[in-house]
Amino acid sequence: MNLPLKSYLCFGDSITQNGGWIDLLNKTKQGRFLNGGQSGRQAQNGPKEFPPLLAAHPEANHLLLFLGINDLPSRDPRPGPARIAAAVEGLRQCIEHALPVIRPENIILLTPCGLDPDAMSEINLGKGYHEALPLLKPYAEALKKLALEKNLRFLNLLSLFSDIHFRDGIHLNDQGERQLAKILTNYLDRPSLYWVGDSISLGYHKTLKTALAKDFHYFRKTGMAEANRNLDQAQGANGGDSAMVLAHLQELVETNNLWADTIVVNCGLHDIKANPHTGNRQISKENYRKNLESMIHLLNRANKNLIWLTTTPMDETIHQRYQKHFHRKEADLTAYQEIARNLMDAHRIPIFDLYAFTTSLGPDLFRDHVHFHPQIAHQQGLFLSQKVKEHFPK
Repeated sequence: MNLPLKSYLCFGDSITQNGGWIDLLNKTKQGRFLNGGQSGRQAQNGPKEFPPLLAAHPEANHLLLFLGINDLPSRDPRPGPARIAAAVEGLRQCIEHALPVIRPENIILLTPCGLDPDAMSEINLGKGYHEALPLLKPYAEALKKLALEKNLRFLNLLSLFSDIHFRDGIHLNDQGERQLAKILTNYLDRPSLYWVGDSISLGYHKTLKTALAKDFHYFRKTGMAEANRNLDQAQGANGGDSAMVLAHLQELVETNNLWADTIVVNCGLHDIKANPHTGNRQISKENYRKNLESMIHLLNRANKNLIWLTTTPMDETIHQRYQKHFHRKEADLTAYQEIARNLMDAHRIPIFDLYAFTTSLGPDLFRDHVHFHPQIAHQQGLFLSQKVKEHFPK
């Protein structure tokens, strides 16, 4: 069977099992959506029910987790916060089981669509579904927190449905099925960005992510905690030099895990690191050029769009004063910038000039040998978010 590149396993309850929205999504070009719904399913039972379903669908490389409405009714005698906690813990265990085979940016946590107590049947009133209404908002907040913790995508549906979308106060009618399919189609249609940069990108990451959250799917190389342990070492979310960035992108392409349409890349500061005694750079000019050329050809073959970020400025006097293990020279930074710019111009690749913007912010930029004060990093994030929005006009 020839499956689309993206296969979404939809793990949910009767809202999923009924499947009208899934049938509509399968008529779009988003990918294949696999119905993994079961009426009455609770999120807290996911750790038992999810693993065999995932094993039965090895083709699934994306996951929609759409559970919780059955965990919240007052038929469960526990207090509301305890019901929420049990549901979130169930989803947490499902996520842990999925992560070895599905990348975190390919997992989407969905809140319930909502409830309409006025239209609820006597049976559902008797089960206490109407009393779950006050728990929906705190449950959505708990899911959002879980998504942030695990670096997942999150979609809050609570404000997007009204009484016209429900047939019995809980389940969607035909109009509701169309509404859910439309919401998900628009959500999945957002431009997707994968960001790879050095430790400078860690500084502006939160500002950039927040500014892009509404209109873009923004992902980056993971491992923030590991990277922040030592900003001078290329580990975790720190992309490192051009050879390391190239190897990372090659791995993602070869394993079909580079899902974003546009890849935003910077490397240079690690490349120009020089041995204080020999003067040898970590990556020579010629190898830097070759690595960037290889990146361009790799992403072109993978049908991905590339955006280049210029490397941020440095002051070698400040640098050498505070960093004795390796040196950087402004002349090398200029030379490597020119190599990158010439290559990108030759291939008509857009350039976001973070170097020029940062130098325009005044003389007091650095908090150490190369990293910037928090207020400077914040301005960098806002600048880059604006450049992204200009690049993808609505």
